[in-house]
Amino acid sequence: MKTLSRKAFMLMLLDDSGEVSPVPLDPGLVNSDNAVIVLDEYNDTCWSWIGRHVSMPTRMHAIRMARGIQKSGYKIGVTTIGLASGKIVEMMEKDDTDPDVANNIMSFRNTLDQRWSFDDKVLAYKREASAAREEPIAGAPTKKRVPEAEPVARAKTVREEPARPRYLAPRPEPAPSSAPAPSVTLAEKKAGYLMMATIKNSDIVYTERIDRSGTPGMKIEVPGVMVIEVLMKDHEISITPGDFGGSEGALKIKSEFTKMIKTL
Repeated sequence: MKTLSRKAFMLMLLDDSGEVSPVPLDPGLVNSDNAVIVLDEYNDTCWSWIGRHVSMPTRMHAIRMARGIQKSGYKIGVTTIGLASGKIVEMMEKDDTDPDVANNIMSFRNTLDQRWSFDDKVLAYKREASAAREEPIAGAPTKKRVPEAEPVARAKTVREEPARPRYLAPRPEPAPSSAPAPSVTLAEKKAGYLMMATIKNSDIVYTERIDRSGTPGMKIEVPGVMVIEVLMKDHEISITPGDFGGSEGALKIKSEFTKMIKTL
């Protein structure tokens, strides 16, 4: 945990259509419609919240911004908040059925659920409870303290019994696992090859699980290169658009993918 030469702050940033701006810390903004970044100097953490209804471009922008702000911080006036935060916690509300994501969301909400004061309208800091002090009343008689008698230690004779040998039962051998190996369809193998070809030829890849009329699939985006939808049914997959977007990088991914699936 870093040691600050000033008091710690919390700063909330709202990503609205690709533009990040500071707002007063408000737990109510952590909802399904918003993408929020919170720089938490109390816990040396950058929190990134993506509501389930946030559009994909805003979602990706917020993730990129959070990862950058974790390192560089965000400047309010002459003060840089959250510089080089020790960790980043990314929370996608649509994944809240995952136990780890659910725990992170609960920790995030508990962190925000405090009583805050503000500097510069947006820099939140914890209110310190003033400790009540008992002041003596002028002229009142002082209370006399009677010294307490010191307890007298009494000796007690303890008889040691000889240690009895312990019998340790042999540990049962673990039963062999009988869980069947998961089956993978041909369509899933092709989708896996597509992901391999994409990752091999890209620096950043974003994926999203989709469902089109009961047909499962995924959306794959390589920023500035391609955005495609892949649907898996039986032994085949359908890719839209078929030319992967037509850019040079997209065609390179398509060529790599075509070579891979020839081995199936």
